[in-house]
Order: sequence, then structure tokens, then C-alpha cells
Amino acid sequence: MKTTLIICIFALGGWWTQGNATTNEFQKTAVSDSLKIDPVCKMKVKTSSSIKSTFNKQEYVFCNKTCKLKFDKNPEKYLK
Repeated sequence: MKTTLIICIFALGGWWTQGNATTNEFQKTAVSDSLKIDPVCKMKVKTSSSIKSTFNKQEYVFCNKTCKLKFDKNPEKYLK
């Protein structure tokens, strides 16, 4: 009886951890979909940021106007 109980506890424990891992992976994906990296300073920026620039048909977001101005002067430097 004790052996069966221990096996059930381990089985449920493994199932619980897998459920949490899946939830965490989903949350990370949701966060990464709403964030982009500023190509100049490498900060995470919300995709809804109003500070944007387009280069080679690709849109980039920036944490502030200074980063945008640096990027606009020489985009290739920051896209390496």
C-alpha cells in the first residue's frame, strides 16, 4: 500500500511540474511577442512604442529618441 501511494505521489508530482513548465513557456512567448529589442542600446521595448523607424522594409522600435536618431544616422552599424 505504501509503495502504491509513493508511486502515485511521484506520478502526480511529475504531471504538476510539466503543467507549470508549459504555462511558463506560454507566458514567456506572450511576453516576447509584445517586446522587441532596441537595436542601439539592446533594451527591451514594447512593440507599441511610438518611437519607430523603418529600414529595408523592417520596422524597429526604440526606448528613446536618442537611440532612434543614432540608428537613423547609421542603421547598418546597429544591425550587425
